[in-house]
Amino acid sequence: MSQSTCIESIKRQIDCALGKVPCEWHLKNARLVDVCAGRIVEKADIFIDSGKVVDAGVNCKAHALKTVDLKGAFVAPGFIDAHVHIESSMLSPVQFARLIVPFGTTTIIADPHEIANVLGMDGIRHMMAEAKKAQMTVRFMLPSCVPATPFETSGAELKAEDLASLIDDPAVLGLAELMNVPGLLAKDEDLIKKVAMTLKAGKLIDGHSPLTAGAQLSAYAASGVTSDHECSTPEEVEERVSRGMAIFMREGSAGQNVEALSRAVTQKNSRFYCLCTDDASPDDVIEKGHINNVLRRSVACGVDPIEAVRMATINTALHFGLKEKGAITPGRDADLVIFDNLTDFNVKAVWVSGMCVAEEGVMLTAEPEASRAAVSQNSVHIKPVTAKDFSLVTQSGKARVIGLHEGDLVNDHLIVDVKTDAQGHIDCKDNPGLLKIAVIERHHATGNMGVGLLKGYRKDGCVFNGAIASTIAHDSHNIVVVGDNDEDMAAAVSAIEKMAGGVVLVRDGEILKSLPLEIAGLMTDQKAVETARRKKDLIETAHREFNIPAKVHPVMTLGFLPLAVIPYLRITDLGLFDAVSFKHVDIDPVA
Repeated sequence: MSQSTCIESIKRQIDCALGKVPCEWHLKNARLVDVCAGRIVEKADIFIDSGKVVDAGVNCKAHALKTVDLKGAFVAPGFIDAHVHIESSMLSPVQFARLIVPFGTTTIIADPHEIANVLGMDGIRHMMAEAKKAQMTVRFMLPSCVPATPFETSGAELKAEDLASLIDDPAVLGLAELMNVPGLLAKDEDLIKKVAMTLKAGKLIDGHSPLTAGAQLSAYAASGVTSDHECSTPEEVEERVSRGMAIFMREGSAGQNVEALSRAVTQKNSRFYCLCTDDASPDDVIEKGHINNVLRRSVACGVDPIEAVRMATINTALHFGLKEKGAITPGRDADLVIFDNLTDFNVKAVWVSGMCVAEEGVMLTAEPEASRAAVSQNSVHIKPVTAKDFSLVTQSGKARVIGLHEGDLVNDHLIVDVKTDAQGHIDCKDNPGLLKIAVIERHHATGNMGVGLLKGYRKDGCVFNGAIASTIAHDSHNIVVVGDNDEDMAAAVSAIEKMAGGVVLVRDGEILKSLPLEIAGLMTDQKAVETARRKKDLIETAHREFNIPAKVHPVMTLGFLPLAVIPYLRITDLGLFDAVSFKHVDIDPVA
């Protein structure tokens, strides 16, 4: 905006507020959630002009050309997601916006970490360019750890010099979740350069530090980290808040900590809380909602409703310095969410930049034409995989096993007795409850392949009889596959290669269901509703046909098992990985 345009805009805002010229819109009879004063203003008026709030409250002097009677509905600032990976929705930025805006989310802070691990800087630039087409505000945090650790093979490696080309972009707010805590504390040179670059630019650093405590947490915070979304206990919350860190309370498809962390919310510390989803599967969003669902869960867990709305709006805006977001006050963007009550947060309508864009869960704007990005195609490159490649051997009769916790990203490092043949080979059919899991490198066709065992991915006493494979495998997004027989696992990997990425269910060598993800093996530019329908169908089929527990998300849970920065036992293309000692380990604990 030029200075002359800015001057004229200010003059018009003044005239509108004083009632000298009419505004565009008058929303009347609102129950206004005043997040600044922490109160509900009954029978409030909201005046909007040129995409901005002119005035809000009672006894306003403004008047307008058009009036909408809200009939006592609640109105709050548009919800803000403090931390989300768009790629995990399997949707392009434009389609992701069309999925979540009807649920009241009008601003997101996105970390394009996933596509960066596949396509590097080209992937980040692609996401930023596409986000400009979305009918919501998208701001970015630059991925701090690509790859997340040196213990897996990524599609790209981003140094401080690479990120420097984007750190001053207005759409960039800082450095995304700094996951490599051991690397930072060991003063890894490139990581320190990324931190220094961000601080010099006057921008923020998001955290990711499960189980970090004491002096190590102080050193982490002293490096400039301002937040964490990986807390799991009230004690972790207290340690971080006392060090000036914001807590991002999360209710996503794979990880949820609202129930655990809500117990730590007090009147004195609530201003340090923000809400996020982290990973939002499209089928889950359609069924439960987005940030409005995090609000719903927070209130159900005992958080005061107005404080919860603050966490979803003004707290996040203040944390990230989004001066035009987070409140319905004069001069801020007219991003509004209209809903029925402070318990269920069922969204009736959504306004973005002074325009009603969604009503009753449906976008009012035209569906954009799908656009296929050339930079993101043909991203699956593997060496041929056969059933023999999934062989597992232990000579001790014992094996390390990844143990799942329903609804929690932290898993167990189990040592269990296993039955083997004379040569020590492990067959899942001889070991009820156990499945094989493998990660195959898919970026450079190196042939790297890690194989392990998994418990908790199928119901006790039930058969699996097949395989599930996906190119959604945080954070390097190699191919992850789980199954109870080597033949189906090999067939599933082959199907993924032919699809150029996506998710597939295989039984007896035949594909039961598939979901192609043509954008870097992570996303599709197909319509959000159709993708959600196909995803839901695939998920329901996986639960039904493969006996996966109801609280275990077949795709999201599987996709986090290669994430080598979350305790305790993970698996990468280089093998089983102990995420506490930060080293690869053998399947045989005696070896």
